[in-house]
Amino acid sequence: MTRSNLQRLPGLDTLRAAAIVAVMSYHLKSSLPESMAVVAQFGWMGVDLFFVLSGYLIGMQLLKPYASGDRPSIRSFYRRRAYRILPAYLLVLWIYLVFPAWRESPVLPPYGSF
Repeated sequence: MTRSNLQRLPGLDTLRAAAIVAVMSYHLKSSLPESMAVVAQFGWMGVDLFFVLSGYLIGMQLLKPYASGDRPSIRSFYRRRAYRILPAYLLVLWIYLVFPAWRESPVLPPYGSF
């Protein structure tokens, strides 16, 4: 299954945008006006929405071959996930290990003390 075979669902992009706004408002609650802070207290629901969307989209990827009579390849699925996730993960890990000045800042806890 290639990316061109997957249909893009604009409604899901809208839900994803709503989840992003909800999570950001939750984290920025202290700097928002009082009228917005009331709404921002429910921003944690954005994380739940991300989990639901992820489950739905991953389920669609896994079940799509059944619609055409094929058998889904779990190995291919995990290979695609690794190609998508590992480059960003390894880049962040490399930055964290190579630049200790960033690692020992007040923003990030010292290495090894999570």
